This record gives sequence, C-alpha cells and structure tokens, in this order.
Amino acid sequence: MTAAREIPGQAQSWPPGDWFVDAWNQADLTAFLKDKVLVFGKTQFQEYEIFENRLFGRVLLLDGRLQSAQKDEFIYHEALVHPALLAHPDPRRVLVLGGGEGATLREVLRHPSVARAVMVDLDEELVSICKKWLPTFHEGAFDDPRAELVFAEGRGWLAAQPDGSFEVIILDLPEPLEEGPALLLFTREMYESVKSKLAPGGLVALQSGSAGPLGRLMPDLDRTLREVFPRVMAYTAFVPSFMDLYGSHVAGGEDLVWPLTPLMSARIQSRKLDSLRWLGAELAAALPRLPIYIKERLSREGRVLTDAAPFGPRPGERLFF
Repeated sequence: MTAAREIPGQAQSWPPGDWFVDAWNQADLTAFLKDKVLVFGKTQFQEYEIFENRLFGRVLLLDGRLQSAQKDEFIYHEALVHPALLAHPDPRRVLVLGGGEGATLREVLRHPSVARAVMVDLDEELVSICKKWLPTFHEGAFDDPRAELVFAEGRGWLAAQPDGSFEVIILDLPEPLEEGPALLLFTREMYESVKSKLAPGGLVALQSGSAGPLGRLMPDLDRTLREVFPRVMAYTAFVPSFMDLYGSHVAGGEDLVWPLTPLMSARIQSRKLDSLRWLGAELAAALPRLPIYIKERLSREGRVLTDAAPFGPRPGERLFF
C-alpha cells in the first residue's frame, strides 16, 4: 500500500502489515489485517483464502470478496434462515443451495421439525476446506444424520427434483458476478423453478445484497421475485464485517401471512430456539417494517432479471451489489 495523503488528525501512512482491502466502490474501502493466513488457493470454480483477524477471528474470502467472519457470521446466517423457517408452521424438508461454510445448514438443523436438510453446493473442494478450517461455522452440521450433502450445479439439480419436494428453500449463494458460477441463479426462470419445487405453503429465502443507497441487486431481486411469487417480503440486518446493511427476502404464496410477536414467540419457544443471538420474537415480527428510503427504492427501482438479461452494471457504471 502507498502512503496516505496527509490529513490533520488522521493516520499519516498506511499501517504496517498484510491487509485485505475491499475497495468495492470508487469512494471508500474496508480493510482487514491478516494476522495469519491459514490457507489459500484455487478450486475448479473459485479462489479462496481463510485468514485470522484479531477482531473478527477467521475470515473467509472467495474470489477476493469477503464472505463470512467468525465474530459476526451468526447475524447473517440467523437472518437468512430463521425468518422463513419461523414463518412456516411445520418445516420438515429444507433445501440449501450454496452455503459452503456449513453455517446455514447449522441454523436449519436447529429446528427439531426438520427431518431432512439437503445442502447442494457446486464446489466439493471448498466445502472440504471449510469443514477443516471453519469448525465454529458448521459446528458439526455436516455430520448430522438429517443432513444430506450433494455436490452439483444447483439449478440443474433442482430442476431434476419432483415438484413439491421442500417446505423451505434457502438460496445462500455468492454474488452474481458476470464471470462467476451464480449469475443465472438470480433470475426469473430460476425462481420459477424454485416455486415449482415448493410444497403447498412453501417459502423461499435468499440473501439480496446491500440494502444501502448504492446497492443495485436488492431492488432487482425484489422486482424479479414479485413476477413469480404472490407474496414477497424484504428485510435487513446490519453485518459489521460487511460494513453494510444487508438485505434478504422471503417469498411464498397467497397464504403467506407474517406472524406477529405472540406466534413468533410461541414458535421460538416450542422449537427451543432461545439460544439465538440475533433474532428474537419481537424483531422477527417487525422484520417487514423497512426504512422509508428502502421501501421507496423497492417500489420505484429495479428490473426483472432473466436468463437473457441477468444482473449486471448499467452502461458506464461499476457493478454494485
């Protein structure tokens, strides 16, 4: 790193050490000190690196972008998994597409009603690396007798499953980079396939990228999901290691009615989920209550993503998630 421009009251040079720098837009950056690099390399599908940071613990990078940090991964994974599972009265068969660290599977398996949890990931080598180097992320979920691991391309595998196979489908996918493996997992055609594989009353949950003013993925996904599902709910969670308010969606049929606090509380207690660290009954019930600027963005922005015209930057713009 080169020396910083002198600013009164600010650091006069870049701090020493090996740093991961995420300069995700033209105006700012986030940096993490690599106290110790544990493992790095490239699988058939993506580059990976796991390093230790004194504040956030073990940090996973994929293709040069931060995916999870040990200190706060519970926020992202609880926010992704539990709203949909708590909104469903009896989630027994759950599918996770992606989720290589195993933390999404871990959260799914907290629900005692779940009899079968299938995790489908493209990258068997990366899952093996995460199993070895990120034990606090998966907490043994891969070895749970209810868990079934499948290594395959998610969309093709899903298309081959019988209709109505799952009560809940969770899409824990990497961002839709133009050159990445997930680009066509964020389209109308993909969500139509997901819808057909849901049992009556079934729900889909997915991460939606940044909910901040610069994020472009969330409005596009909101518009696309509404083309397919009668009921769509967006919500947010602030993830400190992402340095951003992060978006998620739950979508389902006309029978999706978001539970109020008493029902959320009853389900949390009956499913013995009192150990959750981010999601409580009152927060879960209030998740659909979005800030005004997000509601306005979702109502007026976004386009329908299709296989022929998937997510990507507008002409002359940088890609914002």
